[in-house]
Amino acid sequence: MKRCVERFLIVTPRIVSPAGVSPRIHQPFGSIIVLTEAKRCGFDVILFDSAVEGLKKNILDSSYNPREIENLEGINYWKTGLRIEEIITRVASINPDVIGLSCSNVSERNEVAKLATALKKSLSSIPLVLGGYEASLWYKEILGNTQFPIDEIPAIDFVVVGPGQPVINNLLLYLSDSTKYDLPKGVATRINNKVVFRGLPRFDYNRYSVADFTLLPKIKIVGRLKPLDFYSYVGNPHAGKLEIILGSKNISYFPITTSYGCGFNCSFCDADKKLRRYKLENVIRMIDAFESLYGIDYIDFMDNNFGGGNQDSRFLAFDILAQIKKSGYQIGFSNGLTFESMAREDHRLIRQFADYGNVRHIAFPCENGNDRILRMIRKPHDIELVKKTLVFSSNVLQKTNREGFFIGGFPKTSGKLAETPQELENTYHFIRYCLEKGFLHQAIFLTLSPVTKEYRFLWRKLYPNASFEHCLFSRKTGIWPYPNVLLDEMHEKVKLINEQLGRLVTRKL
Repeated sequence: MKRCVERFLIVTPRIVSPAGVSPRIHQPFGSIIVLTEAKRCGFDVILFDSAVEGLKKNILDSSYNPREIENLEGINYWKTGLRIEEIITRVASINPDVIGLSCSNVSERNEVAKLATALKKSLSSIPLVLGGYEASLWYKEILGNTQFPIDEIPAIDFVVVGPGQPVINNLLLYLSDSTKYDLPKGVATRINNKVVFRGLPRFDYNRYSVADFTLLPKIKIVGRLKPLDFYSYVGNPHAGKLEIILGSKNISYFPITTSYGCGFNCSFCDADKKLRRYKLENVIRMIDAFESLYGIDYIDFMDNNFGGGNQDSRFLAFDILAQIKKSGYQIGFSNGLTFESMAREDHRLIRQFADYGNVRHIAFPCENGNDRILRMIRKPHDIELVKKTLVFSSNVLQKTNREGFFIGGFPKTSGKLAETPQELENTYHFIRYCLEKGFLHQAIFLTLSPVTKEYRFLWRKLYPNASFEHCLFSRKTGIWPYPNVLLDEMHEKVKLINEQLGRLVTRKL
């Protein structure tokens, strides 16, 4: 089949959050870097962020409410962004030849399914391509190879599996003339009602390191020389409330990943277990490219070059710090740093942060208050190492906001017994201890979200028809074999102890 393929549009769905919790809205760099490669190959590309477009509409018309309340099995969620029918109208006016949809995490699955269904109904001749981390992990189920009907999205024609950068050009060529080009590696589809996938392509990640940041939506601010990207303007990205961290508004926030993957093997995380590092010069090119367009007030390092990896990762991390110190950027680590990496070489990394002088925020991944659970979930630290590192950090990083995050509600894992109610209580007492001693400024407690293959299958067997939103936010659909009310009580106790002993909480999750 032949078709004219010139314009490629990626649509990101509305943002989902529990009712009453402001959604974290951050730059969709995965979509941006795929669009960058398609643009480099000569295609006309556009990003359509449904959440941002709804917020922009509210700015222009204060009577418009960008937040819709949706009740799912008795639980209310906020859906922030344009309504589905508005998205369809806007997409039709753009007149794309191929539509990409982004699905980065499990909470977006329901929104993506509804959006894909509506797009296919209204624009049936346009191919729909799904990408993103969640889509990559669950492409077979999305394309129909599943015992649970809720998993499938029949309107999706193709799923990009893995990074989209090395795939997108060949896929768009294939869609322009499938008689001339083969279905490329890295793309799954249905053929004769069977899921077909030819494997992953070779991926030279350094080749695709720098995105075209001009594709981000932006806004002009009175008195500011450069515009802000709209995500910085909203000011509630992954790092949390930027105004609380930095004490001012209209902050240009640049979240950066200096590597791919993780390098650890924690039981509850679905990240790629292989760590691949960008070259130092490419990291600096990323920073310079964003700086030239929007300026930078705050850099948030989101990956595991600083948090783990081998000696090469540490060398790169220290080289990056040395380079950016020349510009004096304020920096933070909202995705966490492993205690093993922070404690290594007599806390060399923490000492480097102290020397840098502008580290404003660190999330400490304490995870749990029990050594047995830490071993069970394959964390590379124990409680003693956590205490030692927190004590040292509180002494030398007194101006750094120190946030600890903890997880509870672990089921039976790797043959080990599930976390007990008493162990959950132990975690609470450890949180209280860290706040009372001033080792942490605030603590976040999360109920385990069953996002890995092992935990997700267990969750879906227990709740075969539950909305995907419940999976991420664990609203009354957890996989812990004890009463969920204990987890609800834990959330409230941690919230109260934060109010009594902590600073303002930067992130409400």
